[in-house]
Amino acid sequence: MRKLNYIRIFIFLCMVTAVTLGLYYVAADWLDQRYFRFLIWNLFLGWIPFVFSYASYLLSDVKWKGAGWLAVASGLLWLLFFPNSSYIVTDLVHLTARSSRYYGGNGVDYTYWYDLSVVLMFVWTGLLLGFLSMYQLQEVIYHRIGRWASWIFVLAGCALGSYGVLLGRVYRLNSWDALTNRETLIELMHESVSRPSLAFCLFFGTFIITIYATLYYLINTRSLRDMKSSAGIPRYKTSGTSD
Repeated sequence: MRKLNYIRIFIFLCMVTAVTLGLYYVAADWLDQRYFRFLIWNLFLGWIPFVFSYASYLLSDVKWKGAGWLAVASGLLWLLFFPNSSYIVTDLVHLTARSSRYYGGNGVDYTYWYDLSVVLMFVWTGLLLGFLSMYQLQEVIYHRIGRWASWIFVLAGCALGSYGVLLGRVYRLNSWDALTNRETLIELMHESVSRPSLAFCLFFGTFIITIYATLYYLINTRSLRDMKSSAGIPRYKTSGTSD
């Protein structure tokens, strides 16, 4: 499993976030509407899993005895907030809710494409934050325990993440309710045990695990040059000089 430079990843994610926010404000000023400003808060929540996963990643290399327990605690907090990063996908529903504003006698109004671009940028940024945070924790587990344990973690994380999205979108709960409103959380968790909820989790869980596996594959696929180098195959000369 390839190790990443998370300082550079952090800078890159900040740049993507800045582009996303800039696109929102440009579109908001141009169209003179702030309907999608709630996406800014949702994106902020999407950053929280990355912060906790990075804390766990750093603590995993600290030699202090208590660092391991702090890393586990940070990982559990990551799990609590991880659904926020993929929850933004469900915000696409707001385009459907506003469909009457987009369709007229001449077809689709141009404002639809601006709004679609803005929402998709928030979705893309949120997914990047969530999946790169998962990759950090998988990397820790991979090097500490092994490959199988790391993928069991990924499957469990995606399953619980999809269930968290269900609780957020359908039952209107958020991550804070696990800390501040446990009675309501437990009551709605019992209510959520149904076939439609199971189907939602299966479909959405398949969606996020597929995207994560794609990201993992792209990161860890070696180039032909790297494969030749590791196999000890000499490279052909490209210069015009001769020995």
